Amino acid sequence: MKIAVIIPFYQREQGILLKALIGAFAQDLPIQTELWVIVVDDSSPVPATDEVAGLATQDRNRVTVLTQPNGGPGDARNRALDLVAARGADYVAFLDSDDVWKPTHLRDATNALEKGFDFYFCDHTRFDATTTHSSIIVSLTELSDHTRPGYQMIDARGPVISADNASVLSAYLKEYLSQTSTVVLRQSCVQQLRFDPELRGAGEDHLFWIMLVASGARMAISSRVNVYCGRGINIYFGSFDYGSVKTVNRIGYLFLFWDKCAKLKVADNDRADAAQMAQRYIRAYSYMFVRALFRGQRPDFRLFQTIRRRIPFMPVAMPFRFLSVLPRRREESKLW
Repeated sequence: MKIAVIIPFYQREQGILLKALIGAFAQDLPIQTELWVIVVDDSSPVPATDEVAGLATQDRNRVTVLTQPNGGPGDARNRALDLVAARGADYVAFLDSDDVWKPTHLRDATNALEKGFDFYFCDHTRFDATTTHSSIIVSLTELSDHTRPGYQMIDARGPVISADNASVLSAYLKEYLSQTSTVVLRQSCVQQLRFDPELRGAGEDHLFWIMLVASGARMAISSRVNVYCGRGINIYFGSFDYGSVKTVNRIGYLFLFWDKCAKLKVADNDRADAAQMAQRYIRAYSYMFVRALFRGQRPDFRLFQTIRRRIPFMPVAMPFRFLSVLPRRREESKLW
């Protein structure tokens, strides 16, 4: 069995990637398992090669480092997926460079996938959280209801369950179910599917999981907390300061994400919900963009042009959207 581990890398603090790599090579796997780690250095201030040099020789020899101009995490993962497609692997596991796996993560994932499934994810916790992810995601609780049609128990010890694709797809279009470092895929189910490089700041992984489920990938969902998310650079979670221009960009990327979801071949009610979310975020983006200009800030105009290509008359409508949000800005901003 060959498992390819994909790590996009962009950090400013030394030792973060090394910790993730040590956790990857500490996995409790059968002796015949081949673990191949691909680190894509996305023009990181701390070079990936310096981090890899801290590994033991036998582990260092199992790491491939690719370098590229900064393109964001989705673009970096795509570079690695192309390499995996060329060289082959049975499974593909994703790991963000500031996250750490428990030693049982890949064993639990492959045990589930070996039962005929294509897409596995488990629960996780974060450095700043007192609860696990699944405990606050309503859709995961609903999918775990054993009386629901399509429910299947895979492993009662986890528990690890399966759910029908229509239910999982609908759940993904309501909430973000699977943090990237919790996901392990059967490589054959990926084929030519890739992360959307337009979504550099938010939603690129969420959309990828949705597209996988929509393509028919069979799900295995584990409640085991096998991933710990650390405190490194995080584009998404680093853009919640209301006064920062990064927040404008995050909201713009979320509009793109929901607009793309609204154009997928999904159930009518799911498509309508996605379209409603897209409308929410274009209102928010218009308000925050104009507000930033008033404050002398400069949002990302490349992102602005990307959105304008999807909504040609957006610049004309932005002042009106700004004015419509202005009286309710405190209430509406809680939704962003």
